[in-house]
Amino acid sequence: MIRIISGYKAIVIRFWLHFNIALIVFSSYKNPFIVLRILSAIKAKRKKLLGLQPISRFIRSGRRYFFSDNIPGWPSRAFRGYFQAELIRTTGTNGSEVPFSTVFISVSSRCPLRCLHCYEWENLSNRETLSIDTLRDIIRKVKEYGAFHIQFSGGEPLMRMDDLQILIRYAGDGADVWINTSGFGLTDEKALLLKKAGLTGAEISLDHWDEAEHNRFRGNTQAFYWAGEAVKNCNEAGIVTCLSLCTTNSFVARDNLDKYANLAMRWGVSFIRVLEPRKTARFNGPETELSGEQIKILEEFFVNASSPGLAPGYPIVSYPGYHQRRIGCMGAGNRYIYIDPEGNIHACPFCRGADGNAVTGKIEDAVAVLKTRGCHEYPTFRTE
Repeated sequence: MIRIISGYKAIVIRFWLHFNIALIVFSSYKNPFIVLRILSAIKAKRKKLLGLQPISRFIRSGRRYFFSDNIPGWPSRAFRGYFQAELIRTTGTNGSEVPFSTVFISVSSRCPLRCLHCYEWENLSNRETLSIDTLRDIIRKVKEYGAFHIQFSGGEPLMRMDDLQILIRYAGDGADVWINTSGFGLTDEKALLLKKAGLTGAEISLDHWDEAEHNRFRGNTQAFYWAGEAVKNCNEAGIVTCLSLCTTNSFVARDNLDKYANLAMRWGVSFIRVLEPRKTARFNGPETELSGEQIKILEEFFVNASSPGLAPGYPIVSYPGYHQRRIGCMGAGNRYIYIDPEGNIHACPFCRGADGNAVTGKIEDAVAVLKTRGCHEYPTFRTE
């Protein structure tokens, strides 16, 4: 069963998480004075990165606990690998050998929806460019480079259901695997098959609490229905769920955010990811422009959602834009990259412009270029 842990139980879990982190550091450095210095540096870095209160809620799934939709669940090999990579950054190691936190890989060019804001619109097709063997080779490359949290996207990854199960099994050795999906067609049977293959979580797109508005934005009259079915079926299968909200000018208001969060609570969602609108080939009008007041509303929503004392079952909220404005982007080869359905490597799903190809080239070569160019909109945050 998946449930949200808060209050006294969360304090106990946080204690054991910190204790385990201390053991990981001690196993690497032995000297207690060095260990204390590193732990202090890690604490200072987290405060700089987040600037928020201590973790007050966890998502329990099986025997593991999650506090972010972008960090592997603890305890696990994936979490240990992720934290050891952060250790390298904290202690000042430079170079392309520093592993990624997350890698986004598009595994399909096909999609049943016609979303207004689709960042892969120009790559959508009725055929797949990358074969299952080629995708396995891409996964091998990113795992050899170092990746402990892998997210499969599209198009719609569920369009390759048989291949998707193979890829999840292949990628899941030592890494958490998530899918970024519209949820379209994610039946209870498919959810169970994905869980059996080793799927950790599902980022399910839902861009409005209002059914008609979400369907309009997604270009399909069944989009809202399938988002809800996907959440229900994933929860029942033991797959961690996250609702991914692409905000728009017409949506950002406190009342809409509250209604969205309440819907997420009713559905039993574990996480909400709030994304600011980014211009794409089809999505470049007034809806993509947020005012300063609207940015403030989003930030207040995020900070309030990070506070203790919320209603039981309130999802954990992530908001990348909050951190990007303060410390810069963590993509562009720093902590993550995006690989599109043709194998091209980008700074992130929203920063278009290939700096290499995962099929024909080396990951480290693309990362070197990405780190030089950085994010298209924000300075790139460095902690190595």
